[in-house]
Amino acid sequence: MRQVPSLPCRLAAAALLVSIVCTPAAAQERSGLIFGATASDLYGDFVVVRGDPKWGFLVGAFGETLISQNVALNLAFNYTQKGGKGFTGTGLLDAESVELDLNYIEAPLLVELLLPFGGTWGLMAYGGIAAGYNVTCKVKLGGGSKESCKDTALGGATFEWGLPVGGGLSYNVSGGEMIVFDVRYTWGLNDAVKDANVRNGTWQFLIRLTGSQ
Repeated sequence: MRQVPSLPCRLAAAALLVSIVCTPAAAQERSGLIFGATASDLYGDFVVVRGDPKWGFLVGAFGETLISQNVALNLAFNYTQKGGKGFTGTGLLDAESVELDLNYIEAPLLVELLLPFGGTWGLMAYGGIAAGYNVTCKVKLGGGSKESCKDTALGGATFEWGLPVGGGLSYNVSGGEMIVFDVRYTWGLNDAVKDANVRNGTWQFLIRLTGSQ
């Protein structure tokens, strides 16, 4: 019969795990700028066939609190472009093209797991929640011109909740600055417009520049 570790051994193992994750960080806070490209598409019942990704950009600022050497909380405020292209309808004969342009002020809150190596480089993985306030919403249906979403059958844009996950590679520059190369994906958790089941799915290819600690 397999021997079960004694209570002291289990407590010692738990204490070791906590000490690794919760080792006090040398610096508690840092901030910086973030920018990069976005590639978005649409999904939901309204879009029967997805088209090519819609490319845009993201720019913003972030603040980060290190709660240990291996765990950080990251809050950012970004201007980000989303949307996509595709076709609506139930068959090829009645399919209609759609192109949706959506711009947001977005605030993602992330929990980051940090894994430094070599003294200069580091890996990170993260996930969290993002809130997005829509700034503009325009749509082009069929061969028509772009219109404000609220003037079409789609209805006006909604406040968006998203689920971002991703990872990055960091490089520490002399003087304390840090560069992070990020790739993340954000799933839209609710419909982007009031009167149609259509959501955002957005890839983000980002660079984060962190000031000296």
